[in-house]
Amino acid sequence: MGAAGIRPQRGLGLTGAEVTDAPDPVASVSAIVITYRPDLRMLERCLTSLVTSRPRPLEVVLVDNSPESEEVERLARAALAGEGAPELVFLAQGRNLGYAAATNAGVSASSGDLVLLLNPDATLGEGALGLMVAAAAANPEALGFAPKILLTSPAYAIDSVGMALGEGAEGTQRGLGQVDAGQYDRPERVAGLCFAGALIRRPGFFGARVGPLDERYFMFYEDVDWSLRATVLGEFFLTVPAAVVVHFHSASTRSLGQGFKIRLIQRNLIWTAIKNLELEPALRVLIRRSLANLRWAARGRHPGASIRAVLEAWAGLPEMLSARRELQRRRRRRDREVLGLEGQASFFDVDRYEPDLSAAALVAVIGRLYALRPSPELQGLLLRLQSAENTGLGRDRRLLAAMVRESGIVLGPGLTWMVAELER
Repeated sequence: MGAAGIRPQRGLGLTGAEVTDAPDPVASVSAIVITYRPDLRMLERCLTSLVTSRPRPLEVVLVDNSPESEEVERLARAALAGEGAPELVFLAQGRNLGYAAATNAGVSASSGDLVLLLNPDATLGEGALGLMVAAAAANPEALGFAPKILLTSPAYAIDSVGMALGEGAEGTQRGLGQVDAGQYDRPERVAGLCFAGALIRRPGFFGARVGPLDERYFMFYEDVDWSLRATVLGEFFLTVPAAVVVHFHSASTRSLGQGFKIRLIQRNLIWTAIKNLELEPALRVLIRRSLANLRWAARGRHPGASIRAVLEAWAGLPEMLSARRELQRRRRRRDREVLGLEGQASFFDVDRYEPDLSAAALVAVIGRLYALRPSPELQGLLLRLQSAENTGLGRDRRLLAAMVRESGIVLGPGLTWMVAELER
């Protein structure tokens, strides 16, 4: 089974002159979905959201990394069989090549002006694709667009509204674990995109713009690396918070084990810094992250994974330094212009995969709401919450809930849910 329906491939080594980037209010969209032994019910919901989207994508490029792809292909063909449904381009890889290589293959097989990256455990909300396409038409200089990605459960919590990049090349999903109270509802310029759901101009994946994902990463941090590379080369991204995507956080990777994730994340973070940062901060990240992983290993925190992360990071330095020379030659922005851009700390328990309902999380939500829509009520609540956080009273969850209820602000569904959880 496999690659029936594939169009002639456009290799990712194109110079960029061979693809068009002209603003087009009716630009075509290729949706790219990467799977590896997916939950078939989630995949069906994902594909159905693409079929019912307005506008519909021109095509869905489904790249399956599973050893056996027949069941995935049958489901995909059934989901995309209706009249007017997007064309299916199915790529059976036969083995797990990793997310980065699969995405590059998907882009190469696509033909749309815009590329929608969508995880198989994510679904487009009503009108989401149309809003992002409209944003692309209205902002022709922006390379990519970040929807508001919400967690499947609880329904009022944020997964990502774009990405922020730290001074050590750390990528953080803006708003992760925060209750959605409208605090990110203003479109903003952001440093990067979370590839669980993002719309990107197709030429961005070619050499004259940013280039393909780095396949040496296999998975994890490839979106951070690509976003940081894009920003230092002069590109920028915008949020489209009215466009909502719902995501079952880490559904595809929960079974991999923390050691596997730690190894790849720590190794790939070091590589991201080496390639993209200016020399002094790049070396600082290399030394500090290497020593931190060795300390964690000595303390028994996934010792095998932590040591392997360091060994693999250093073994890959020659290739990373070669990639660095090419990127630094083309650099258009200094680190200080792109790193440390506004973002909020994550309030998400990565072991239990659920939001952290704390005073700090409330301060983050109310602080952004106040910056967006200042009012005496929000200001007063923010001051009280900050005082509770600083004095230790913030450990009393019922007290926090009472502060919010007594503030006089309109709660909305998100804060109503959070307050009820704090009162339990």
